[in-house]
Amino acid sequence: MLDFMDYIQLAFAEATNWNRDNSYSSLTGTSQSLLDFSTPERLRVRLSSLATPHFATSYTLGTVGLIDGSVSYLYSTVPFDNTPSRSALIPLRKLAPGYHQVQPPAAPIENWGWDSILDGLSKSSNPLDHKDVNDGHDENAIGQKATLLHATLHLPPPTTLNALFLRRISPTMQLSLAVCSTRGPPLSKSAPQASLLTQLSHDTGKYSNEYLFCTDNSLFGWRGLWNFGPDPRYTKNDSSPPLSLLSAGAEAYYSPVSSLIGMSTGLRFSTLPAATEVPSPETSSSSSKSSSPPSNHGHPISTFPYTLTLTLTPITGSLSTTYSLRASPNLSFSSRFGFNVYSWESEMVAGCELWRQTKRTPNDDGLEWARRKMRMTDPLADLSSPVPSPEPAPAPKEEEEVNESVLKIRVDQSWNMRLLWEGRVKELLVSAGVGLGPSSFSPSYMSASGPGGQTGGGPASYWRGVGVSVSYSS
Repeated sequence: MLDFMDYIQLAFAEATNWNRDNSYSSLTGTSQSLLDFSTPERLRVRLSSLATPHFATSYTLGTVGLIDGSVSYLYSTVPFDNTPSRSALIPLRKLAPGYHQVQPPAAPIENWGWDSILDGLSKSSNPLDHKDVNDGHDENAIGQKATLLHATLHLPPPTTLNALFLRRISPTMQLSLAVCSTRGPPLSKSAPQASLLTQLSHDTGKYSNEYLFCTDNSLFGWRGLWNFGPDPRYTKNDSSPPLSLLSAGAEAYYSPVSSLIGMSTGLRFSTLPAATEVPSPETSSSSSKSSSPPSNHGHPISTFPYTLTLTLTPITGSLSTTYSLRASPNLSFSSRFGFNVYSWESEMVAGCELWRQTKRTPNDDGLEWARRKMRMTDPLADLSSPVPSPEPAPAPKEEEEVNESVLKIRVDQSWNMRLLWEGRVKELLVSAGVGLGPSSFSPSYMSASGPGGQTGGGPASYWRGVGVSVSYSS
């Protein structure tokens, strides 16, 4: 489950309309959410709050061996007035990432949420000022560009400080500065170890480039992604939406200090939302008059959304393929097969997620099923009595979602399993997980509990660890 601060950062990206899918780093994001999820370690409690529309805080207390915790603060120039912050109101699907529907790339100007950021300037009566703000050329708007500041201090000593500076500098450019500083032991006189990661992202809709530099070993990096198909910058709005998206990307890293070289390349094919939507009669009639192909008699082109990826690392000889499928709105599957041409080693991982939703009307106490059952089996019911005239059916009441949870399962070729349950209990967000699988050999005379809390030992032990994480936000 995502932390509250990660949830606020996602809200920042949505408020500024930054397309996180159009990046090489998110090429395998769907399969990683379904296969590479982590289970909680022991017990962890989080208390978070969106104190003001611009300021958020979060406190974490955990018991992993020793008692540890963290304190986090976040400030954003973008107001989060419409962002749910209470744990009872936050949609669980935003906190528990699973199958992610890739969105079609959009043009930068249309993808620029400048008006919602500059509320004061957007209410100007002069339309020319409004246009200047959208173009990013207004001098008064320079200091009001979307900016996010985030800092987390991990305790106890040796303390670690993580800081993030994020700024949207233009409709197509975004700058990110991440700092990690670790203080040495209390008796150590050495200076704190710190590293800075600078990332400049350039997204045009058709393609994206990311330039990275890390002070650790003076590492330089580049990532790029290219989308096949029409350029959204020159596509007319009245054209038919695309049904699928094919993207190709690559990344390369080089460190002149350690002579480290790394590179990889990948492909992604994914269906878009338009491929699974059932066309309306108006859309079907209009499409029949145009030169576009027919709408397949009102049926969607693809029944199930799916995503295919292929990644290759030439230096290490690693090849990986993934296939993710959403069989229903509440059920998704994913698999990954990896192979190394140099060592002949292979990897096979499969996983799924199952969502459970419970809905009822606002005035329903949950016992209507029992009342119907009693009326059907009541032996004192007078069958000879005349059947009363049916009353008009009451207007349907709007349903409200009262509970939602997800169960994730992951297993690999060595029968190592992970089970993760995430849901809402009253106003608390609870995440509980367990790991099962063959553990490493330990002598039989070891009676103390090992890592993860398992007792006993030996190769027959399949208990790897269990943990619970509880979160509350206001």
